[in-house]
Amino acid sequence: MIANYFLLTGTVAGLVLLPFVPALAEWLRPTDYAPLPMRRDQPNSLTFFANSFRRRLMEQHGVDLDAMREAGMAYAVPTSAELSVGVDPRTLPDGEPSALARALGTANHIVVFPGNAWLAARSRVRADLYVGQDVEVEHDTQLRACLAEGDILLGENVRVQRWVHGRSVRLLPNVRVDGRVTAQARVHVEAPARFERAGAAEVAFGDVSAAAQPVDMPQPSTQRRVLDGDANLAADDATDCDYVVRGNCHVSDGTVLAGSIKTHGHLRTGSGVRIIGTLSARKNLEIGAGSAVLGPLIGFEDIVLGPNCLIARPDAPTTLVCNRLFVAPGCIVHGVITAHEFARVDA
Repeated sequence: MIANYFLLTGTVAGLVLLPFVPALAEWLRPTDYAPLPMRRDQPNSLTFFANSFRRRLMEQHGVDLDAMREAGMAYAVPTSAELSVGVDPRTLPDGEPSALARALGTANHIVVFPGNAWLAARSRVRADLYVGQDVEVEHDTQLRACLAEGDILLGENVRVQRWVHGRSVRLLPNVRVDGRVTAQARVHVEAPARFERAGAAEVAFGDVSAAAQPVDMPQPSTQRRVLDGDANLAADDATDCDYVVRGNCHVSDGTVLAGSIKTHGHLRTGSGVRIIGTLSARKNLEIGAGSAVLGPLIGFEDIVLGPNCLIARPDAPTTLVCNRLFVAPGCIVHGVITAHEFARVDA
């Protein structure tokens, strides 16, 4: 009787645990090799806030942005309790700048500048800004959100609470963007700086005159190599194919590889490496100085870009996703940067 009880208990336990055996085996010895799906057209999604702000102005406040673009300062912006008109305060007579300052300091408010805009040093701007042309933000200013159809210059120690978007955006040293900074053409970041997301045809960090040259476009790859444990890929023995490394992986200086690398540990490259493919690491991902990678770059923990690295190509933007990003001056990224905690540019 007791033997039958234990036999029945063991049979039931085996049947309960049997579906979990494949998952346990995969956890102990992973076999997956495909890179995470990343859309190369993702840069368009980062303009969502800017496009939504434009629709809000047109649909809720009756602002004809096309007419304002044609007429400039001659356009009569429809004002209301929620929307005010702004002009460069340096062109206003005495007394009028105080009214503009009150509008800029009003929460849940919009200030529309049909022409250029200028914000004085140490301003505290609680309103959302729409600028028809260029905007210059002086040092130590706090900004909530800003959309400019022209260029944006953020002075030293400026802090943006939500987002900025312009034709081009330049961040001077010690700028902090607690949300996203995007541009149609170029984002230029001077070290030190900090942000969460960035996207543009080109995101440049400091002086990029010595940045690496772009890699070639990839050819279809059908070969895959799976390496158990740690691996070192050297320039003289690396084969053009996709690698899956079940431990840590180091790519030696000067290695040129047409293929992708996915590791279940850390992934580090030496200097001058050229990778025509995706790099994905379950832990940290470190790119050596002067290296060029087609991308995407996926790091489950941190990504570190050494000096003068080039990620993606102007005609093939990519995505860079990680928990934290550390960038050295001289780097260029074509596409979208997403850091779940923060991205930091060190001097």
